[in-house]
Amino acid sequence: MSEASSMSAISSLAFSLHRNEAVETFWKELDHGLQDAFGHKLFTVLAYDASSGLLGRVYSTQQQINPVGGRKRVTKSAWTQQVLEEGKVFRGATREDIKAVFSDYEVLWSIGCESVLNIPIRKQGIAIGSLNLLDGAGHYDDARIELAYVFAQLAITPLEACREALQLDGADSGDLEYV
Repeated sequence: MSEASSMSAISSLAFSLHRNEAVETFWKELDHGLQDAFGHKLFTVLAYDASSGLLGRVYSTQQQINPVGGRKRVTKSAWTQQVLEEGKVFRGATREDIKAVFSDYEVLWSIGCESVLNIPIRKQGIAIGSLNLLDGAGHYDDARIELAYVFAQLAITPLEACREALQLDGADSGDLEYV
């Protein structure tokens, strides 16, 4: 993606926030901006609640395998440490990287997802969610990480608007996936 195209996508997202458009509109614009900037076969947005240890899906490009509203229990892992605690991007380049992080790796492999770029969304240094891009093997090897952080920061307000509906307070937490 060219720098001009990146700026256009970022400007479009900023104006969406400025106009206070519907959250669904923002997620779709973010989806298009991330597709242009990085590409993806699957894009999801997860909200995170540290007190309950839950992640909840607020947006997905593949509803049949990753539906909105799905929740996951967070376990202690290198991924949790890196993305949710340290606020650093996680980049996986191979099928084995996908398998090491996602319990549903076989489903992801079946749609051609063999690499991942997880971008933490943080507010005042605290993780409140993540943007998750998946594509073919090695796809994110040269991704511009500094641009990924810009997209994530623009997602703070829309993500906060979605958090309450997910009920991440831990009530009725049976039947959860684990990450």
